[in-house]
Amino acid sequence: MISWLLSNRAALAFSLAAGLVLAIAIVALLVARRRRARGVPIVARDVATRTLAEESLRRSEATSRAFLESASESIVIADATGRIVLLNARTETMFGYARAELLGQPVEVLIPAPLRERHVAHRATYMAAPRLRSMGRGLDLAGLKKDGTEFPVEVSLSYVATDEGTRAIAFITDISERVAFQKAARQADKLAALGTLSAGIAHEINNPIGIITSRVEVMMLEAEEDGLPAEVRKDLEVILRHARRVATITQGLLSFARQSSGTRGPVNLNQVAEEIVQLARKDMSRARVEVTMKLDETMPTIVADANAIGQVLLNLLTNARSAMAGGGEITIETSHLATARAARLTVRDTGSGIPPEILPKIFDPFFTTKSEGTGLGLSISHGIVHDHHGALDVRSEVGKGSTFTLTFPLDTAASA
Repeated sequence: MISWLLSNRAALAFSLAAGLVLAIAIVALLVARRRRARGVPIVARDVATRTLAEESLRRSEATSRAFLESASESIVIADATGRIVLLNARTETMFGYARAELLGQPVEVLIPAPLRERHVAHRATYMAAPRLRSMGRGLDLAGLKKDGTEFPVEVSLSYVATDEGTRAIAFITDISERVAFQKAARQADKLAALGTLSAGIAHEINNPIGIITSRVEVMMLEAEEDGLPAEVRKDLEVILRHARRVATITQGLLSFARQSSGTRGPVNLNQVAEEIVQLARKDMSRARVEVTMKLDETMPTIVADANAIGQVLLNLLTNARSAMAGGGEITIETSHLATARAARLTVRDTGSGIPPEILPKIFDPFFTTKSEGTGLGLSISHGIVHDHHGALDVRSEVGKGSTFTLTFPLDTAASA
């Protein structure tokens, strides 16, 4: 804990120092721009002196702009009316706009529509009494890209007084990766706790349900031999069917708790995909679902439990088929991410998609939208991938289908 605090204090100090340097550079740039706009007030005895002064001003402005453009954060500078007067290259890449598209626009163009009216009031209050505001103040802030995508951000505010009035300086950081990591960590903790509980419940249920199933099977055999009424045999069939369903659920609980057998070796995702597709092809054909594979021939092997990875892929294919009641297409794609040292497996379908209000819940144990589902398939899949130090991500749009992406880091997979 102490080392964590020290490291974070060091990071904070570095961040403050970097912010100070950037602020100084921004002030210098604004002043230089103002002086350039008005003309440099130089009383020169000769042209050489004037040229030297202008060159010094040009270098100062170039240095200030270099600081601004090299910043890893988005920097947006606005006037008292909220119009953008200056921005850096990182702002263009973060929000997807060209610089010319943002200059002169209200800063609210970078904010989701439902938050704009409230932001106008906050902006007016801030400009009336500007002050420094650091990041991490517990505010849930969001940015809006040009294509309409929203993403979480942190914003630090500063200000500078110029001849043209007060300028607000916003330092914007995209925290999408941090939020996703925190969400994954919470999910992993929740699944670990539920796994322990599930294992205990499954073991307690497994034995008695096994005895019930065996006795009912014997009774059905005796019913045929002794000529018991059809109603009795039908009742025994109902009992047996539901007993087997309970047994299936308990096996799912055990799988959820265990995740994988622990037997691992070199696994090629291309081979896993080919084997599982071959296994599921008949069912897909009956459901009028066409499966297409796009396999990267440069795929390296990862160290994994092949059966467990196959179970994940089969579950994703089964879910995709269920989402396409009238048929459709499933595309399985593998790719070797050499730069990131990772192997990726993607399953894309043209099904009904997942509503936004349901999407955050799909990996929760026992959550299901199927009348006959147990709600454990995706939870087990998530646990297996996490157990391999990988990531299971999903993107979905209602009416257009879903895309599940499995990513396995090559280095950490080997040490699992």
